[in-house]
Amino acid sequence: MNWFLIALIAPVVWSIVNHIDKYMLSKYLKEKGVGALLIFSALSSAIILPFVLYFFSSEIFDIGNRDLVTLLLVGFLSAGAFYFYLLGMEEEETSIVVPLFQLVPVFGYFLGYLVLGETLTTAQIFSSLLIMSGIVILTIEIDEEYKIRLKSRILFLIAISSFLFALHDTLFKKVAIVESFWVSVFWQYLSLTIFGLITLWAIKKFREDFLVMVKDTGRRLFSLNVASELLYILGNLTNNFATLLAPVALVLVVSSYQPLFVFIGGTLLTLLVPHLVTEKISRRHLAHKFISILIIVIGSYFLYSTSH
Repeated sequence: MNWFLIALIAPVVWSIVNHIDKYMLSKYLKEKGVGALLIFSALSSAIILPFVLYFFSSEIFDIGNRDLVTLLLVGFLSAGAFYFYLLGMEEEETSIVVPLFQLVPVFGYFLGYLVLGETLTTAQIFSSLLIMSGIVILTIEIDEEYKIRLKSRILFLIAISSFLFALHDTLFKKVAIVESFWVSVFWQYLSLTIFGLITLWAIKKFREDFLVMVKDTGRRLFSLNVASELLYILGNLTNNFATLLAPVALVLVVSSYQPLFVFIGGTLLTLLVPHLVTEKISRRHLAHKFISILIIVIGSYFLYSTSH
């Protein structure tokens, strides 16, 4: 079974989710989107639970206490990572935010080494560093007067999110290689659902934002939310399954193709439907993004070629 092709499904569908999330935040949920989308995303995890329970009911409750606690933690980690991702999306263009998530493989490498005892070859480490150099370019903004500014806040937000995602994937694999894949998925998504219920009850502002979203935004936004969450779940499932077939850091670095899909999609949408999506597409901005993403893609190619 080709782990690379399986892992590639995730960045494709996640790139679609990125644009849907940005559209909802900018068009419908200005200043109120993060809490509402966080709760909706967490509660939407319950969609998959009945299906897993139906097909794997004989296995789900046959799990060790330590593994159960770990998977419950994994669900909360993914919710935290998603929260900081949404904060970043509120402040910056999708095609800038998404490439910064290639910080995830850096954290994934060290966590995989510390927790799972995984190793990478020198060539694979070099490829990963090449990918990271593309990130550095994106964290530097050159304004019209050619003054250089570091996007420190967005880098900080995405660094936290990236670390939480990497820890999430590492702990998931640690449990899933002992328990079955679908048992691990069930408890992870049950944890996400619990997180959504706790957040809905405990955080007043988020609860109010969520209720306003449900009441006022109508069927169209609800449909966008559902489509986004289903695609996100699909990406998570394929990503989690791929971590069972290859080292965590390798699977995470495959997601470096996501910025390419986001970049192409954002440019086309800005040209074709500017009332829906608006990104900076001047020659200077396109060159900035293209060079960064090209470096990331080249690094990913070398990484894939050295993993055989």
